[in-house]
Amino acid sequence: MAATTATVDASLWWDPFSLLLTDLENAPLSSSSSSSDLPPNLVKKLKANHAWFVDTVSLFKPPSEKSKAALDSQLVKVGSHLLNIKPELKDKALTISSYLCLDEVQSYILVERSLKDNNVGLESAGHDFVHVVLIYYYIERQCLLKCTKSILMLALSLGIESGEGSPIKEEALKLVSDGLEKKLISLLQDLFSSSPTEEMDVDLFSLWAEETLIEDNLVLDILFLAYYESLCTCNGGTWKALCLLYKGILSGSSNFEKLAISTEALRSSYQAKVQLLLILIETLDLESLLKMVHDEVPFRDGQTAITLVDVQEIEAIISTLNAFETKGAGPLILAWAVFLCLISSLPGKEENNALMEIDHVGYVSQAFEASSLTYFVEILESDVLKESDGPVAGFRSVLRTVISAFIAAYEINLQMEDGTLMIIVDILCKVYLGEESLCIQFWDRGSFIDGPIRCLLCSIESEFPFRTVELVRLLSSLCEGTWPAECVYNFLDKSVGISSLFEIATNSFRDDISQIVETNHPLHVPGLEGLVIPSKTCGRILRLVDENTALVRWEYTQSGVLVLLMRLAQEVYFKRNEEVLLILNLLSRMVTFSMAVCFALMDVGCSLHFQSTGMSGQNTMWVVEMISTLVRRLSPTRSGAALMSVAINILAKMLKCSPSHVAEVALKANMFEFEIGDNVPSSGSWLLSGKPAKMLVIDCEHNDSDCTLTISVLDFTLQFMESGVKNDGVLALIVFSLQYVLVNHEYWKYKLKHTRWKVTLKVLEVLKRCLTSTSCSENLDEVILDRIFCDSSIHYTLFQIVCTTPQTLERLYFSRLVELTEIEGLQLAICSVLEVLFIMLSKFSKDTSSGLQNFHQAVFSSATKPVPIVAALVLLISYSRNPQIQIGAARVLSVFLKSADIIQPHLFGSSFGLDDIQIGDLRHAVSDILLEQSALNEDLLVAVVNLLTSAARYQPAFLVAVLSTKESKDVQPSNAADVKLPTNEVLSRLSEYEKASVVVAVLYHIRRSSDLINSNPRVLLNVLNFLRALWEDAAQYSDILECMRGSENFWKNLSSSISVEAPPFENLTETEAEDLGYRYQCQSSILEIMAHDVFLQKKLLHAESLVNQVTESQDKIQNLVRTDNSKGENLEVILSAWCGSSVWSHLTKLLSHSEYDISLSLRAKVAAGSVTALVMVKLAQGDAGSLSVSLLEKSRILLKKLRSHPAFSELLAQYSLRSYSAEKERNYLILSDLYYHLQGEVEGREIGSASFKELSQFLIDSNTFQTYQLKYDGDLFITGKDAYLFDIKRVRADLGLDLWGYSMWKESEAIAEPMLHHMKHVNSMVFLTSSKLSALRALRSILTVYLDYSLEAKSKVQEISDQLVFPCIDHICTNFLDTVESLAPVLGASEEIFHFLAAQAELLLYLMISAHESLPSSVCIRVLKSSAAGLKVLSDFQPLVTGSSVSVVSSTVKLLLMLVLSALKFSCHSNLVGQRDMVSVEDMAKISDMSLHLLPILCNRLASAEDCRLSLTTMDLILRNFLTPNTWFPIIQNHLQLQHLFLKLQDKKSLESVPIIMKFFLTLARVRQGAEMLINHGFLSSLRFLFAEYLDDRSASVTMTDSLSNSSDIMEKPKQIWGLGSAVITAMVQSLGDSTACSDVVENVIPYFFFEKAYMISYYLSAPDFPSDDHDKKRPRAQQRQTSLTDLKEIEHTLMLMCVLAKHWNSWVKAMKELDSQLREKSIHLLAFISRGTQRVGETSSFSAPLICPPTLKEEFNSCKKASFVNCKSGWFALSPLCCVSKPKLLTASITATGQTIKTQATANGCLISQSYFSDTIALQIYKITFLLLKFLCLQAECASRRAEEVGFVDLDHFPELPMPEILHGLQDQAIAIITEVCEANRMKEIQIEVQSICCLLLQIMEMAMYLELCVHQICGIRPVLGRVEDFTKEVKLLIKATETHAFLKPSLKSLKQIMSVVYPGLVQAEDFL
Repeated sequence: MAATTATVDASLWWDPFSLLLTDLENAPLSSSSSSSDLPPNLVKKLKANHAWFVDTVSLFKPPSEKSKAALDSQLVKVGSHLLNIKPELKDKALTISSYLCLDEVQSYILVERSLKDNNVGLESAGHDFVHVVLIYYYIERQCLLKCTKSILMLALSLGIESGEGSPIKEEALKLVSDGLEKKLISLLQDLFSSSPTEEMDVDLFSLWAEETLIEDNLVLDILFLAYYESLCTCNGGTWKALCLLYKGILSGSSNFEKLAISTEALRSSYQAKVQLLLILIETLDLESLLKMVHDEVPFRDGQTAITLVDVQEIEAIISTLNAFETKGAGPLILAWAVFLCLISSLPGKEENNALMEIDHVGYVSQAFEASSLTYFVEILESDVLKESDGPVAGFRSVLRTVISAFIAAYEINLQMEDGTLMIIVDILCKVYLGEESLCIQFWDRGSFIDGPIRCLLCSIESEFPFRTVELVRLLSSLCEGTWPAECVYNFLDKSVGISSLFEIATNSFRDDISQIVETNHPLHVPGLEGLVIPSKTCGRILRLVDENTALVRWEYTQSGVLVLLMRLAQEVYFKRNEEVLLILNLLSRMVTFSMAVCFALMDVGCSLHFQSTGMSGQNTMWVVEMISTLVRRLSPTRSGAALMSVAINILAKMLKCSPSHVAEVALKANMFEFEIGDNVPSSGSWLLSGKPAKMLVIDCEHNDSDCTLTISVLDFTLQFMESGVKNDGVLALIVFSLQYVLVNHEYWKYKLKHTRWKVTLKVLEVLKRCLTSTSCSENLDEVILDRIFCDSSIHYTLFQIVCTTPQTLERLYFSRLVELTEIEGLQLAICSVLEVLFIMLSKFSKDTSSGLQNFHQAVFSSATKPVPIVAALVLLISYSRNPQIQIGAARVLSVFLKSADIIQPHLFGSSFGLDDIQIGDLRHAVSDILLEQSALNEDLLVAVVNLLTSAARYQPAFLVAVLSTKESKDVQPSNAADVKLPTNEVLSRLSEYEKASVVVAVLYHIRRSSDLINSNPRVLLNVLNFLRALWEDAAQYSDILECMRGSENFWKNLSSSISVEAPPFENLTETEAEDLGYRYQCQSSILEIMAHDVFLQKKLLHAESLVNQVTESQDKIQNLVRTDNSKGENLEVILSAWCGSSVWSHLTKLLSHSEYDISLSLRAKVAAGSVTALVMVKLAQGDAGSLSVSLLEKSRILLKKLRSHPAFSELLAQYSLRSYSAEKERNYLILSDLYYHLQGEVEGREIGSASFKELSQFLIDSNTFQTYQLKYDGDLFITGKDAYLFDIKRVRADLGLDLWGYSMWKESEAIAEPMLHHMKHVNSMVFLTSSKLSALRALRSILTVYLDYSLEAKSKVQEISDQLVFPCIDHICTNFLDTVESLAPVLGASEEIFHFLAAQAELLLYLMISAHESLPSSVCIRVLKSSAAGLKVLSDFQPLVTGSSVSVVSSTVKLLLMLVLSALKFSCHSNLVGQRDMVSVEDMAKISDMSLHLLPILCNRLASAEDCRLSLTTMDLILRNFLTPNTWFPIIQNHLQLQHLFLKLQDKKSLESVPIIMKFFLTLARVRQGAEMLINHGFLSSLRFLFAEYLDDRSASVTMTDSLSNSSDIMEKPKQIWGLGSAVITAMVQSLGDSTACSDVVENVIPYFFFEKAYMISYYLSAPDFPSDDHDKKRPRAQQRQTSLTDLKEIEHTLMLMCVLAKHWNSWVKAMKELDSQLREKSIHLLAFISRGTQRVGETSSFSAPLICPPTLKEEFNSCKKASFVNCKSGWFALSPLCCVSKPKLLTASITATGQTIKTQATANGCLISQSYFSDTIALQIYKITFLLLKFLCLQAECASRRAEEVGFVDLDHFPELPMPEILHGLQDQAIAIITEVCEANRMKEIQIEVQSICCLLLQIMEMAMYLELCVHQICGIRPVLGRVEDFTKEVKLLIKATETHAFLKPSLKSLKQIMSVVYPGLVQAEDFL
């Protein structure tokens, strides 16, 4: 059945006005606001509710039959809104309608909203339900009226008549034009005549009455605003209507008085009467009448809103009032009398007979007799003005105007003795007190309204000091504000006379007519000892006191200020506490409002007036001493407490002006009577006496002063702390404040309850200052902090406040016993305590070994009352009524989670004891803040996001619980005994997070990232930091991450803000620079998130590839790895797109550009030095100004150091020659000149004098103000701001800069301000640099992870082409050079610039390494130039840096050395493989030139232990590849500290450097001069030391048969030491040639190497045994020979040494004797192993590798991944892959041999083994060894042949052993097979250079093998075997044919053919090879 729908009037609907009022109160308006400043939604609401604003509550309609009938329908349409009528609500609505006499539909809306907003159930008792709905209804009505009032006040604050376009102004004007005034008056009349419905009981009637009166107050407030601000004019008719309403109230004829049935109603009733009275007085327009009187303008109709006819009609109404019968009638009658009097005094009054007939004097007499003026006093003393939220200033202004008019109308003067004058003064004091605007008007001479009052003030002043009290009271009230306070001081200080009583004698009259008298003798002024009026002083008689005594005004000028101070100083008047209190109060108010007055007051003791009094000398601290003495002498009484309060406040202000002097005097006076001892801080002497405590309690309980004494004492303590005063006295004050005031103040009896919270806030301020202050007295700080963290009473007080729940706060709002000010005070206290807790938790140390402090135990305890801290924090976060509480709670909870992570984590469960409801409330609050309040309160949004970030980083389980939308039993409250953590089931519920409102809220901001990056980067950064925390711990949040990735366009939105426009830094304001820094940090976070995600995906893909082959693991991996379910472009697509565009290049160019300007930093330091010098100059003059005590102490210490500087002594001597004899004068002149020199440097002039230059540099380097580094505690996870160099706020405070304009330092203010300006720029620059640095490092991270192919299994990642990498390198080089060029050692630089250089270098190095191909020489040159420049500058810088910069510079230098090395290596590679055209030749010339300039720098770097190895490696590379010996040797000779390298060889701490040093020596040794240098510096001795140190543990027991399986034992220490040592000796022998030095070396080394180290020679020449074919006799596999590539190279070096030494035949034969034969045998055995290693392959079907040589170094493993470069399937190139397997016992190979060729692939446990670059290297190394073995044997044979020729016969007994022909044939066959195969494979293309060299090497091996074969044939007399000749012929034919197209082999083949023609003469001739 279709639902029935009824339609009612649309005007019945209203949107909640409480929400609209909140929007209006939070509206971002200022005087410069425009329509764009208002949220569009608010503008829309204003327009939609205009009718309600005009008609106000009258739109709440009475009941109607139509509405009642409409509720019978199922649906009710109210305009565009549709109500679904529920029967149970309908009945409630009808009930409410009868109670409120309200329309039924509106009643239904009311009921529905009440149930929703107040959580009241329908089952509640009827009375309670009605009560709640009625309250909701009246709140809506009052919020509506407050909305209208707020609109008017906002419009007035903007200037209602100024400008156009503001919606607020437009709405206000439209309200007035639409008749708001009439509607309000009509409403007022209705309210005054309203009566309750019959259904109301007593309670509901009370509620109705109170709420009605509140509405009266609001309506009257709006009316007053409209009239007072002239928005509309009150005409006579309206005035009469209002007057009749007032008369009805007074007479009781209206229902108004019947409403006052409760205390609250009485108060509202009284307020309404006062408001209406003030409206009536205001609308009389007395101000205009005063102006007409002043301007002498006659009264005419039209000049005022009230016409003559109106006057007569009003007169008729007023005449019916009786001031004696009704108290409230008197003030109105008095105002009317004044009105009539002023009109009657206007010109032309005779024309208005009607006016003349009105007796205004009778009215005023009636008013006076009825004491009507006292009614004004009552108004001013009532709560109407004290607690009203109405236009209080307007109310006071009306009273000011009526009193001023009254004084003018009736000429009030001092002659009135009936007390009227005192009442008027009392009224004026109360009117002006606290109203700065009125005080400013008063002292403005152009203000005619205040003219009569000014005249009265002058009259009172004329009797000063005889009449002191009235003057002081009035002046005290008139000094509200800075300018008024200065006006009051000047008014007193420039007093032109003194009044006193004078006994008149007959001869006293100077002029009888003018009443001038003259004193004939000095006249003492009573009460002012020391103040004497000189004789013959004239004076005017003011009035006669009696027959012979008169009050005389003497023409004696004396400062009124001094007179008041002298009054205070007279001990006899101490009993007159009232006057003393008034004077102190005046002084207190003046110094409070104006620091200029404070300085002037302190200087009174130095004034001429003071000296003229004859008081004790000139004393700048006279006032301080006097007040301090006064305080000390006060007794603990009510008046004493009041006096102490004001006096302490004065001292606190003076302490700020001159901290050092005032602190000294005040503490010396011992005002609080505590004893200061020199013992331990905990001794009893540090405790205060009972007097201060008594005084505080007396002041609190007996004085009407809002605990001003307590506040003053706390302020005084704060000022001591801010001034840096730290001694026993101050510590006692602090301890008293914390342990007495803080702990006990809640138990005091306050007259006003909200006063308690003022005390709380102030003492918490002291506590915060204790926690954040840093002073020079660390011991005192430790004492204070220890008390704070260990005193449980302090903690209890803090917890009692912060554990106030939102429910408690809400109940307070509905309590009649609690005032709003008390609630506001409590909320402010909660905010303050939260801030304290944040600071205390932030100080939590990771070191908990000594146990937790009491504070932390209490914070983390679940037993804290009334609720655990964590629960209180969670509850407060959801308290939306006060965002500041939410912010504080979120911040504290953030550090709480972090601290909980430091403490044993198992003590806490996942939810810290919070139940599901609390977790749910937190979840709801967080999502609401992120979504709803983000636009309203940025700080709240940031605090909550930081909370999520903290949870993500430190408490993953807690975050999971908060983000989960399901209440799971898997997450339960936990305790130490039973910890419940989220199970995997909870973590795997993806659907939960997809629905989670918090995740949705976060994603909402990500979608706005492209807008936020420009409009509000700070917010975006905090959100990104949260995401980064999630990705950093991805294992914990895999489901959350999947949810985020799966959101629409997540990666696209995230990457959209990666591009940042960077304007020049010099054009940025401080705010713009901060925003730009945030944008860079946003870039950093985005790139880091991407890097983490790429790494995660690669890891998962890698894991998948590893387990895909294992069936049982596939289920696991499917659960682990999910496909990317991103909606839109995924990350891989985006990054691939970047690879094809200029994004990487743009980012590199942008981020690698440094914003750091060292000149700017220098300017700030010089300016700081200038100010430091200025401070010293002032101190030399004895003027400490407003400097803090801590800065003063620091400056004095620095000044002492400066005076002990040698340059200062030189200047003292110079100045003494210029007739400056006094040392003090010379000191001052030097300091003064130093200051001007520094100031000149600030302005751009250089310092000429060397001495002054040294002193100025000393001051600049002292960094006086840089020690105040700012510790930023704002956004928890924003980096960079801690890097600020200057805490400008503290610098300004310590200098007291804000006060310089009031003292002798005023002229110097222009010097300090530029310094702060420079400091701000430096801070912005440092923050920007730090932010960009984080982004640069993030760029390095994403490139590293994205381009890392080690984990790539199935990745489709697109590589960044070299064409894109090269521009990136170019950008970095350019920016790096710019950064380096900005450095200069004389300027100095901060750590930030070094960090940035390191990041640039690191990224540049990575980009070079990541290049897929060799870098072009142009790129290498660019890199080399940049890194060389950086290396040079940083090498100059390194000795100058200190502190943490040392490690940064060192690491940067290391990176630059690596860059140089990499660039040179790439250049070598390019030179090898590139085309040697003109361009490359030119490039190589440039590289060589740069290398030449690098050599001296590299030589100097050798002294650094960290850089020695890199520097040597680089030098070695340069010497070997880029320079000729003639070029580089002179530089090496001049700069190389060779002895340092020899010492390093002997340093056991530098073992890793030994191989590098030896390689460098090897390069040196290859040059004759280098070899001689090594010999001269004792290289042979060093080599003996090395061998003795590292090889002698390998004794001679190493026999020829020892296995190479023990090679690791030999080379356990420095690697390759034997081989490199041998190589150096080899090179030296070769370089020295036939010189004597060479002979000496040979004769020295042969015995050493072949006798002392014979075991090493034998070891390296030992050939391994082949595995036995007999399985029964097979030896254990552990004994099978295993070697390494390094060992093979060692063998090579050993053989090279043998070959070189063997050439020196005579020395060799002489030394070797019988050992020669053993070496030959070993060589032949090793040769046989190499020859037969491949021949044995075909002998058995089962073959084990004869040699195991697995990779051991990183480079070797990498080369295993490279493809083979020889691609040969013959010889050792085929066998070496089998040898490279690292687990030989698992390896069996099936090899099929055909001749000497074997297959290149074998099977190990079913796995295929392929050839690689490493296996080719192993084979090549074996053939190099083969070559050297053959060469050694050939040398032996050659020498033997030569000896045989000499003696004429062959001595077979002594002829050297030679290899068997079969061995030589095997080597020949391998060489032929390899060369043939390679040449055939490359017949149509050029062979690589590396392979060409291998072919040549093999041909040489073949040639030498044939040479040895010839020797064997000839010595043994045998001929070649025929079968061998045939086989050899076939092979040679193939070889010759294969090499035909390869010209590089022709020279080697020609030589080979020659030996072939000798060995096989017939063969060569027959085949015609020649």
